[in-house]
Amino acid sequence: MMSYSLQAAVPKSVPSQSFSSLLPKALSAVLHPTLPPGLKSEPGPSRNPAKHTSPNLEQLQTELRDLRDQFEQMKTQHKYEIKLLMNELDEEKRIRLTLQMEIQRMKKRMSK
Repeated sequence: MMSYSLQAAVPKSVPSQSFSSLLPKALSAVLHPTLPPGLKSEPGPSRNPAKHTSPNLEQLQTELRDLRDQFEQMKTQHKYEIKLLMNELDEEKRIRLTLQMEIQRMKKRMSK
């Protein structure tokens, strides 16, 4: 039984990483996102009904503005995470294509 190493199939331009080291990187981007510069991860105003017995118009406008700001931050974070995932997907596609081409070359050599 022949054993081929993954290192031999990957050209020098592709960084040599095992799949086990790539997977945690992919998952960590989703599970533990880093905020892009300018975003903060502070909790919003407290919405405890015991504190706000009769909110006036100014308080409601302030809360609405805070909620809109939070929503915009979440949208920005989501776009950032999608961009990271798309870049990672492109890298994985490139690695897969490189490996497929190397396998084709190896099959061609073995058939001669």
